[in-house]
Amino acid sequence: MNDKLVLLSRLRYPSFRTKLVLSYIILITIPLSIMGYKYYHSSKNAVSDFARQNIYSIVKQNNQIVDGELGKVADRSLGMIADQELYAEYKNVQKDDGYSVINMEKKISKIITRYFSEYNNIYSIHLMTSYNNIGTASLIPYQNFYETKLYREAERLDGGLGWIPTYDFTSMFNLDYLQKENIDYNHLFSAVRKLKLFKMNNSELTSLDGTAELPTLVVNYDPSFYATVFESSMPNDGSYFFVTSKEGDIIAHSDKSKIATRETPPWLAHIADQASGSEFIDIDGKKMIVCYDTSRVTGWISAIVVSPEALMSSFTPEIQSYTVYIALILVTISLLFAFLISGSITKPIHKLLQAIKKMGQGDFDSRIPGSDRSEMGYLIRKFNQMNDKINLLIEENYKVTIREKEAEIMALNVQMNPHFLYNSLNIINWMAIENNQKDISKMLVSLSSMLQYTSQNLQELTSFSSDLEWLQHYIFIIQNRFEGKFDVQYDIDPELAREKVPKLFLQPFVENAILHGFALMDEGGWIRISGRIEGKDCIYTVEDNGIGFDPDTTVLTTVGADERESIGIQNVDKRIKLIYGGQYGVAIRSSKGEGTIVKIVLPKTNK
Repeated sequence: MNDKLVLLSRLRYPSFRTKLVLSYIILITIPLSIMGYKYYHSSKNAVSDFARQNIYSIVKQNNQIVDGELGKVADRSLGMIADQELYAEYKNVQKDDGYSVINMEKKISKIITRYFSEYNNIYSIHLMTSYNNIGTASLIPYQNFYETKLYREAERLDGGLGWIPTYDFTSMFNLDYLQKENIDYNHLFSAVRKLKLFKMNNSELTSLDGTAELPTLVVNYDPSFYATVFESSMPNDGSYFFVTSKEGDIIAHSDKSKIATRETPPWLAHIADQASGSEFIDIDGKKMIVCYDTSRVTGWISAIVVSPEALMSSFTPEIQSYTVYIALILVTISLLFAFLISGSITKPIHKLLQAIKKMGQGDFDSRIPGSDRSEMGYLIRKFNQMNDKINLLIEENYKVTIREKEAEIMALNVQMNPHFLYNSLNIINWMAIENNQKDISKMLVSLSSMLQYTSQNLQELTSFSSDLEWLQHYIFIIQNRFEGKFDVQYDIDPELAREKVPKLFLQPFVENAILHGFALMDEGGWIRISGRIEGKDCIYTVEDNGIGFDPDTTVLTTVGADERESIGIQNVDKRIKLIYGGQYGVAIRSSKGEGTIVKIVLPKTNK
């Protein structure tokens, strides 16, 4: 039971070393946590950007492969237009003579083979007229070819090469009887060109157009041609590819059920305008990475879609583990130093506490060895001198005198707490100077000055110069905490130096600007503290360029997200009104994204 009480007492009233170590732990873990968090996300973003660029380069490379294949159709078809043998066959054929047509088909088949023999990715090639279909397959019925979109597009382009997105073969040629058949050419996309054949004779061009029926070249591709190029380069199982026209016609897709359908999502027009790139796009309510590139041959958009979570799934565990391991190593090393440093600070304090306990039990003969010149050494020497004087007083005076001295000792002990704290800060300051930690030394000096000001000056009103000096120490410490995040400018009328003001009346507004106004800023913040005399009033303002807040939200009447800051600001206004009257106080003007201006009006006290 006693052990339990001792444990509860230690938890409720921790030792100075425990508090010091906990302070070190907090000061260590917070920056490390922030650094670890930033490192993790920066590493994750770097890996994600690298992966996006890699996938984008794959898309462009695949598109170049496809363009290289499809571009040959344009080159070969142009060569066919000037083919003299092809011109002669279509010029001289007797359409009504079956034997003449058969001979013609044999010769033209050889011509087609000569131009397209090495293209293994082409599904079929056709030269279509109203009276025959010559090519590598007879799957296209020539009887109703002129009624199809293929012919209409070739006719519209008038000799130009056109690309027809993937279509349903049976629907295109009205072959209803094949709809229930499982044919392997059910979906095709095609290149079409009306061959305006001509003959060159002694530098004179003679066109076939107008003298004989011009053939239409139809080159068919299976959409699986795109799959053979793209599916091998998918980064993970959660990704897929698609090829679409700018109008939304699906030419090829990892999901074969979507081929030959039309989809017009809201982001299609954007990527069509951009032509090529890599972006985050919402698809079916999920943010996805879309890497896309537009074909220079067909004008179709090829894209690979990847889930960011799936993309990072293989990298995230390693990044997390590495971040945690580094953080643990740094925390362990830092805690080791924290224990060593705290031990060197608290060891003499522990000796002093033991001596004070003995003194409290009536043993005034105890002495603490200590001869160093530090602040703690000075405190120990003074403690020993105090014990010597107490012994002397006990010997020289009666019990009444002893009681009076006991009261004095109690008063000295009450005064010792702030004095001890100042000396402790001086010890830490000395150690910081010794270790060449000038910034820490300056902060400790500022903190010591702030403590002296708040503990020794118990009056409600003080001079503005003293209060401004305390505020400058506070700002110096906070600027070291948020290094580079903000600057402070002063524009103070020198006549305000001797004016009486409520103690610490500007601090809550400066603190609110730093903690809330600059919460979303890494740099570029500024605070302007100004003061001027207008007639019988002293006007003080605190202005910042922070994020501001909604004008409908007034911190003087409404407790915001951080209740303590709001109460501190309200208290300043209440104190001013209680001291000087209702016509004086605080006014705040702010708007989101445009900063905050705090105006404080006090009466002029120095006549």
